[in-house]
Amino acid sequence: AAARAARGVHVKHQPRNLTSPEREITAAALGRIHSVLELSRRTPVLRSLDELLRVAAEVASTKRELIYTTVSMDRALVQLVFLRQWFGNLGARARNVLLVGANEHTCQVIREASIPCFADAAAPTQRGRQNGFGSQVTLKWWYARVLAEARFHLIFSDPDVVWLRDPFAHWERSFDFQGLSDIRSVNLTVQSHHEITCMRLWMENMYERSKRSVYPCQSTGLWFARATPPTVAFLRGLHRYIADKPNEWEQKAFQLMVVRYLIGLGDELPPLRYRLLPASAFLNIEMLEARQTLRLPVGSMVGVHCGYLKEEGDKVEHLERHGLLLRGMARHARLARLLRNASVGGFVYTRTQALQLRRKHNSSIRVLVRR
Repeated sequence: AAARAARGVHVKHQPRNLTSPEREITAAALGRIHSVLELSRRTPVLRSLDELLRVAAEVASTKRELIYTTVSMDRALVQLVFLRQWFGNLGARARNVLLVGANEHTCQVIREASIPCFADAAAPTQRGRQNGFGSQVTLKWWYARVLAEARFHLIFSDPDVVWLRDPFAHWERSFDFQGLSDIRSVNLTVQSHHEITCMRLWMENMYERSKRSVYPCQSTGLWFARATPPTVAFLRGLHRYIADKPNEWEQKAFQLMVVRYLIGLGDELPPLRYRLLPASAFLNIEMLEARQTLRLPVGSMVGVHCGYLKEEGDKVEHLERHGLLLRGMARHARLARLLRNASVGGFVYTRTQALQLRRKHNSSIRVLVRR
């Protein structure tokens, strides 16, 4: 796979000191990925909670830990580009991925790319007006709730997250819940703790006290959750809130709800042990670039999110700038070939597709993707 900037779009290449040396996927890990892909072919649709929990048990590690995401495929298949880099950059940890599609068409496209996908038919029917992010948002929190209730420990990751290292190996498990910071800061400490500014200034108008906000300003695109009683209580409350208000932006709902669970309720419910993830290891990509400009270390990065880049073209440009898109796509291509050699009907690159993606300021970027 390759990406190229359109004429007139200058891509400045930064030092590529983000990536750790790639480890070969062991035969055991490849076998597990093969098994999950075959499982998704035998069980293409999750039709009940029992079926979901059975599949989750097969996907999860021996410690009942898994990484999941929910997606809906677009007509141009741009989402597939992000999914391929995501799956490829996860490397051997792809063996513990539970990828849930909002419909059967989504999963059909994804499975053809040698990526396991299970279409949802287990979640309750969604009612009311949906916002522009689609039904997979409410779906995401229903899956979080029921998986945590079944004592699965979760990592959630949007497909536009780049995993530079194994997230399971860099999971501080003493916290109930922790997520990526959306504070506009390269290290979380340059502002007074009671005067945080989120990634976009207009967000502050959504809350009562502007910059002097009590809300944590966490991204909902990357988080870790342990299946503890406070976590389960929080996820139940958040899912119920979002299900009742499906047109409300989930990130706003999250900020409002999480604060409630930071306070223990007598002897009945202990406080949620919660934090924002350290900026030395988890950042939005614009803040990562700001750290590079300030010559702050970036060699310990684990996960980088293309947060607050609304247009797909902007996300692609930033990923290409650091070599991260090509890295993930190439790794996915190699993994797909290995899976084909293991007698799995994998993805065969037969043609090149040109995607013209919008960027901010009415510009665009042209991406050539081998398909």
